[in-house]
Amino acid sequence: MNKFDESKEAEVSLEDLRKYLTYAKMKVFPRLSEQAGHMLQDMYVADRMNSKDQRISRKTTGIPITVRQLEAIIRLSESIARMHLNPTVLPQHVEEAHRLFTISTLNAAASGLSMNT
Repeated sequence: MNKFDESKEAEVSLEDLRKYLTYAKMKVFPRLSEQAGHMLQDMYVADRMNSKDQRISRKTTGIPITVRQLEAIIRLSESIARMHLNPTVLPQHVEEAHRLFTISTLNAAASGLSMNT
């Protein structure tokens, strides 16, 4: 049985969802607002400092916060803005992207470190 059985009633039909996704991919190309850019910069600096502090206090290698992680948060922010069909990445998009990054990356790395010690 197909995981996305069309016979089940849903709030949005599968066809409407496909149209929405196609529209978003082809028509919406979000750019960072100045405020969102500053927010990303502040979060990146804070994350790097926290990572450095954790590595010093725990004497573990931890995960270094690099430009690669910043780029991932930017891409997530743009994707969230695109889902909202917003041409501009707003601070709430950055906050959600950072929350997802923290849950998926930082917490996963921290739990992996605690399991190895």
